[in-house]
Amino acid sequence: MNNENLIPMNQRTESERREIAKKGGIASGISRSFRSATKKRLREHPELFEEIITMLIEKSLDGDLKAFELVLELSGESPKQMELALKKRELKLKEQAMQSGATGEQELPALLKALEEN
Repeated sequence: MNNENLIPMNQRTESERREIAKKGGIASGISRSFRSATKKRLREHPELFEEIITMLIEKSLDGDLKAFELVLELSGESPKQMELALKKRELKLKEQAMQSGATGEQELPALLKALEEN
């Protein structure tokens, strides 16, 4: 790789930064709409799920990390989804502890015990 072509963002002009950000935004929109359309299509036609998963697994075995991430996301096992579920559970448990009048010292062990149960 030619490191001379790598220019830090703080050394670029405002118009160059804007153009790079625009390209990134467009790529992000395409990626998000693809994932959304794929999920919608799978809900409408569940018989396609196995076919798509098989195709994505084959691509991920060939080294396509994005395909692997999509398999995890579609299966509901992505780290982001699991982290979000844990945070929601933690918030719910904290709200329950506050409603029951638990003090800070009592709240933590009860929260850890409840999280371990799931």
